[in-house]
Amino acid sequence: MFYEPFHLGPLTIAPYGIMVALGLLAAIVLGGRENQRIRLMMPEQFEKVALWTVLWGLIFARLVYVLTDVSRFMAKPSSIVAIWEGGLVFYGGPIGAVFYLVYHFVIRRKGPIEGTKVATLKEGWTRLLRFFDLGAPFLALAHAFGRLGCLCAGCCYGAVHDGVLALHYPEGSPAFSGEMGRYPIPLLESGIEFMLFLWLMNLRLKKRFHGQVMLHYVIFYPFARFILEMFRGDAVRGYIARLETPALNEALGLDPSIPVMLTTSQFISLVVVATAIVLVFVGKRASADGPAADTVWWAEAEEEDAEDEEAEDADEADEDAEDEEDADEEADADADATEAADPDVVPDKA
Repeated sequence: MFYEPFHLGPLTIAPYGIMVALGLLAAIVLGGRENQRIRLMMPEQFEKVALWTVLWGLIFARLVYVLTDVSRFMAKPSSIVAIWEGGLVFYGGPIGAVFYLVYHFVIRRKGPIEGTKVATLKEGWTRLLRFFDLGAPFLALAHAFGRLGCLCAGCCYGAVHDGVLALHYPEGSPAFSGEMGRYPIPLLESGIEFMLFLWLMNLRLKKRFHGQVMLHYVIFYPFARFILEMFRGDAVRGYIARLETPALNEALGLDPSIPVMLTTSQFISLVVVATAIVLVFVGKRASADGPAADTVWWAEAEEEDAEDEEAEDADEADEDAEDEEDADEEADADADATEAADPDVVPDKA
């Protein structure tokens, strides 16, 4: 564990922040390649959308984290923006990202090329769902890196455990529990996210309707998250309701005095899973009908680029021809001037 931040000049950088940055970088780079494959938008447009999506996701993830401990942040307001020191709530990220993407694709109906718009709201919703499918695997990948950051920071740790899988944190870490270990929740969640990433990358090639890849992610991840929450040991999480389940606690080998349900994340997970299951059945009525209609813009853009290149080549050829003609005319003029100055000079003939 590397819970201690290090200093880079005036900046204090936590390993948590490095892992989050690596995850986001990998997601953007690989997402750009996927955009090239499905031809959703021009690469330059994708970069802008991806960066704004990440920005809004980070803002909301940080905001939700701040809300979990308002008094601490109000005592030192400058720490609210110190995201590099760690402190994000995952569910806040997708919420912020969805707000921005709905604004971009549906409200403003942004087209695939900078400065263009789609004709109808239906097209906007379709493009939004396609972007969700594009981003779902890489959201899982970025989150997997983020949980490795949690491992380094000593946050989001598991309940006290002394079994074979126990993870022992060093003294000074927020997760330090003396000689006892803890359930390796960050490692388990990171592993689940990596497996979801691989599965969704395969599913994206076989999907039957737009939105299917994202819906499968928001079914399986919240389901896993609901279970993992039972084994969490950090106290920063809030509860929607403290349900006393001593028998369940005993069966799981957990402290009966600490409720395993219903945390805020568990409640969100239930709502998300229920909604996603309904949407999956609704979505099955539609089908991913091969190349989407708006791939035509890509072909048209490439055709226009080719025409522009041909026009430029033609202009350059015309300029070269004109230069050659001018050179020939200058040579003839020089020959005429020489003959006029000395009539006895006879031009060489081959």
